[in-house]
Amino acid sequence: MSQEDEPQPQRRTVQDDVREQQLANQLRLQRSTSRTGSDARDEFGNRYELKTVTTSSVTTGRDIGPDYLERLRRSYFICAKGANTDYGFSIESIYFLAPEMMEDWIVRIENRIGGDRDLVDAALAALVRSKFLGDLERLRRICYRGFTLNNPKVSWRYVTSHGIRLQSPPALHLRELVDRYPIPQ
Repeated sequence: MSQEDEPQPQRRTVQDDVREQQLANQLRLQRSTSRTGSDARDEFGNRYELKTVTTSSVTTGRDIGPDYLERLRRSYFICAKGANTDYGFSIESIYFLAPEMMEDWIVRIENRIGGDRDLVDAALAALVRSKFLGDLERLRRICYRGFTLNNPKVSWRYVTSHGIRLQSPPALHLRELVDRYPIPQ
């Protein structure tokens, strides 16, 4: 049988949640059971946003706004790039980004939604001056939820230029980096 006749592994789609579980397992992280909040935690309670990609950009999610951006400032951003094969997701590289490494991207997104936030803040200030008796904090949360971006991407170039590639064994290297880049509580 020639090499051309041998079956070649085919690329197949592997769902993000399956790929993220694979990444969490490799890094010895516990996945969250909730669709809200951080994707995973380690044994010390540190929070992680997990992303897996097969392309040159990292998807973030639907309705990215102030709450998500603040969560990024309190979580580590872990991104694995790989390929979908007949055998599943094959991880080629994993990058670690501490919150300060994501700050340029976060500020860029905040600037994109800043005009909407200024408008909401001005309206809330006008309500305060008018002696509005309703729940201003609740109204603020509702309004802030309204100005979001749908899935702003993080380029793979940003990940590789701002992050640190995990070395083998990746779970141990991750713990070393978390010790080096602690997130203030």
